[in-house]
Amino acid sequence: MKRWIVYTSCFLAACLILALPGGCTDESLVKPGNRTGKTVMVSLQVSLPPAIDPTAGTKQAAQASRSGRSGQSIQTQQGNNAGAAFTVYLEQAQPETNTKASDGTTELHNLWLFQFNADGSINGEPQKLSDATTAVNDRATLEVPLVVATDQTLYLLVLGPKLDRDFSGVTTLEELEKNSFDYLTSEGGSDKSLITSDVDVPFAGKVTGVTVSDIDSGKHGLVEYNTPEGFTGAIEIRRLMARITLHYKFDVDNYRLQGLKLLNVSKTIRLTNPDVNDEKVNAYGTLESVLEGEPAADGFRTQTWYVAQNRRGTVGTIISEDKRYYKVDGTVESGQAPPLGTQIEAWAYSTESADKYAIYQMYVGNNNTDNFDVTPNHFYNLRTSINAEIESAKNDERIRAYTAEQSINFRASAITSGTKGKYDVPDVKYDLDAHCDTRPINIKAHGRIITVGVYTDEGATFQASAATSWLRLSSSSNYTDAYNNRKEPLSTLMTTKTVLPTEVRLYLYSNEYTYLDDGVTLPDTGTDGKGGKRSLYIKITTATEGEEGKPVEATTIYRMDQRPAIYCGRFGGEKENGVYKMGLLCEQIRENISPYSENKEQQKKAQYPGYYRVNTADDYGTANLDNGKAVTRELSENPKNLEMNNSISAYVPALQKDASGNILLYQYQYGYTIAARACYDLNRDENGNGLIDENELIWYLPASNQLIGIYVGNYIDNVKSSIGVSTTERSGTPPYYFTRLSSNAITVEPKTTTTGRLCVRDIPLP
Repeated sequence: MKRWIVYTSCFLAACLILALPGGCTDESLVKPGNRTGKTVMVSLQVSLPPAIDPTAGTKQAAQASRSGRSGQSIQTQQGNNAGAAFTVYLEQAQPETNTKASDGTTELHNLWLFQFNADGSINGEPQKLSDATTAVNDRATLEVPLVVATDQTLYLLVLGPKLDRDFSGVTTLEELEKNSFDYLTSEGGSDKSLITSDVDVPFAGKVTGVTVSDIDSGKHGLVEYNTPEGFTGAIEIRRLMARITLHYKFDVDNYRLQGLKLLNVSKTIRLTNPDVNDEKVNAYGTLESVLEGEPAADGFRTQTWYVAQNRRGTVGTIISEDKRYYKVDGTVESGQAPPLGTQIEAWAYSTESADKYAIYQMYVGNNNTDNFDVTPNHFYNLRTSINAEIESAKNDERIRAYTAEQSINFRASAITSGTKGKYDVPDVKYDLDAHCDTRPINIKAHGRIITVGVYTDEGATFQASAATSWLRLSSSSNYTDAYNNRKEPLSTLMTTKTVLPTEVRLYLYSNEYTYLDDGVTLPDTGTDGKGGKRSLYIKITTATEGEEGKPVEATTIYRMDQRPAIYCGRFGGEKENGVYKMGLLCEQIRENISPYSENKEQQKKAQYPGYYRVNTADDYGTANLDNGKAVTRELSENPKNLEMNNSISAYVPALQKDASGNILLYQYQYGYTIAARACYDLNRDENGNGLIDENELIWYLPASNQLIGIYVGNYIDNVKSSIGVSTTERSGTPPYYFTRLSSNAITVEPKTTTTGRLCVRDIPLP
């Protein structure tokens, strides 16, 4: 039998609450849109099931609960921790009283309701219901307009107070469920979370097989849920994040606990999650918490985080807790735990030596041995007493002793003052090229104030203006985020303080360099193409408190040069009567061969071919030998979803798209992709909308006739490199995407060949 939920509230009151203009006719309730029937007001029931406790439903958990030993680990009772220097107990979750107000209510913010037909198409319009609704005892009733229809799917999304998005354009269930949300931001060179309390957490849920009926000629209605007898029909909404709570006590001789880090935090909240997270798709951050305040009466402190899914599965070969680790010493990896599993690190400093510190590693999962899943709508409650001496590290690899490292890693053109750091490699090959670019600055420090500034003079006394400087700083790792980072806008001066040994990550963003300040005159690049540079100076200062509270500072000043684009002749734009209509500029530097950081993921690498043995001539116009601009966009965005690599994904990661089918920017690190996409990524999202709009596509991969013109004119040395330079032209049978110019000849390349890259842009004829 099916349960019926009847509309019982006063219809007039509902209309007043919803503030719908023009009365309560069905035309005013829902815009015509894709509506299949008349619209009625219904009482929609919403329920909030409790979060899942990984320890619930087990015999050991029940025994521990009855005996009052809620902190006792199930896995410990099974005797799997022999030899562990310290133990992390997975407790039963406490009652969710702390997720509700004292009166038993839960605030739900930013609600959207969707109604879909059986085929997944929208029925009516997406509805923004309210900014806030209150659930009492985990249930709420919403008075909402729905379209009369059968076999419907209702989807309720509660974004919470910290997330926001306009869903008015959603047309299908599939489109909706592909949505995701970033909740980590950059501040002071470190990651910060927008979600810091239970009330911030977003919810979502859907119910299928719903019938919406009309009971009084188009005003009142009811919802029939396809549910078993005795079940009160409702939309169940569940948390889209997990909650991790650590109760901890630290008592180790000669060491003082300084703070905690939560590592491998997935940066993306998804409406639909995979069974196992894909390390090639997900991006991860680190959340830090510094020790503050006093512990509770029992000596324990508590730290809570809210995180998106990071499921890493079960490693059956790990049979005891002390084997639940992964570490890297130099280039040597050890341990069987997943490298990207979510883990907590407790950081403690030696009271005898300021440079000595220790790390205690604790992975999060459904137990404390072999599982490494962090799943939404789960509460992970961990408890530990860290009292193992550092000497225990000899037997327990989760404990490690280190000497703190202070270092700067910045690839600049030159150092003009101060001492070169361990990872500093100044060289002219690290000049910025003419296109818009990003250069990382990684500073490893602890207990220090770090200041980074951009200056116009060699002595670094005159700070560059953030409004006019061609070089600016941000803590955001891509330009879209930097543009939208209202808390820390693009600037020429940044200051941050480190407490834990931390790698502060800052980024320089340069404008393109095509003209002199008058916007008309091309720079004189000289016969060797290396003239006409412009320069700014980067001053990095680290300060710590010395004797009698006086600061001790260390300062290094770097020079950052940018080379202008080289004018290559009349090879730009489209042809008219066999002659190009515009001039062509090209970049100078062979960026694909130089590492721009000691971190392997931050190197500019050679480009591989793409679309191997796929006919791109008909779909993407790669038969055009004259101009590569339009082709560059097609190959880079792959709008027709052609097979990109034909089983060579190991060489080129597949192009990723968002829920709306738009290509994701910044998915490749420094050009580790096909040549066309490498040039596409040189363009800047100037308005911060996450897209390269038509007016923003400036730099592109040249077609073969353009490249031959550059070569014949002998404008740039790297065109004649033995590794060749790629073009957009297709060649061969069947047509390939990738060809290259080498020794003044166009050749077809196999799928694993790397190549040079030369990107160009059009300009008006000088």
